[in-house]
Amino acid sequence: MGCHPRSSAGLPAALLAALFAASGSSTAGAASTQPVPILAYHHIGTAPPGANRPLWVPPSLLRRQLRGLARAGYEAVTLDQVWRAWHGPGTLPARPVVLSFDDGYASQWRSAAPALAAHHWPGVLNLQTGRLGARGGLTAGQVRAMIESGWEIDAHSVTHPDLRKVTARRLAAEVAGSRRALRARFGVAADFFAYPYGRSDAAVRAAVRRAGFLGATTTARGLASPDADPFALGRVLVAANDSPSSVLRMVRSGG
Repeated sequence: MGCHPRSSAGLPAALLAALFAASGSSTAGAASTQPVPILAYHHIGTAPPGANRPLWVPPSLLRRQLRGLARAGYEAVTLDQVWRAWHGPGTLPARPVVLSFDDGYASQWRSAAPALAAHHWPGVLNLQTGRLGARGGLTAGQVRAMIESGWEIDAHSVTHPDLRKVTARRLAAEVAGSRRALRARFGVAADFFAYPYGRSDAAVRAAVRRAGFLGATTTARGLASPDADPFALGRVLVAANDSPSSVLRMVRSGG
């Protein structure tokens, strides 16, 4: 999970052809070009008084949304699977969808993980490393259990600032530091970055590239595409009032 595509340098052409054929592609050039919807969730629960209510999706609604996706033939995949299909010998189901969860709230373990497990689906956790172990946040043990069940863990900064407004030194610490922390703590590749608040500029994107990430996700609505800037991949935010039918519309249109 979350690993770089393996290099094919030095392999004989016949062996390469056999490997790609076995994985569903005849050559590296035949990588998938299909756009993929990436849904973005935050809290899974009932919003307390004073909370930003649109970011709180009730567990029962999440389960209904997932059932609607499954009935329509969608299958959840990780960003790593998408990347391998776009740029290498990986393959995707006919109707892939990425289910991403930002920040690292305890409700994502308590409610989202069981809901996805009922469909044998992985999720993508964009973890703010400074939230780990904090009140209302995930514990290290819960994150490890999510990894063991197939979840991909990616970086979402250390303290969740607007990265456009921090010093160059802090920008490097928030971006590269969050990746180092995830790799050291959990032994994952953490190949993708989710911008806090979805906000970035040229300097932020350059810092993400320097940190070695393969790509990054925004909150700009739209389907993620292999032809787009890999450091500006679109996502669709799922809000508290989005019905299963509206989620289906969004994964089909990207809006």
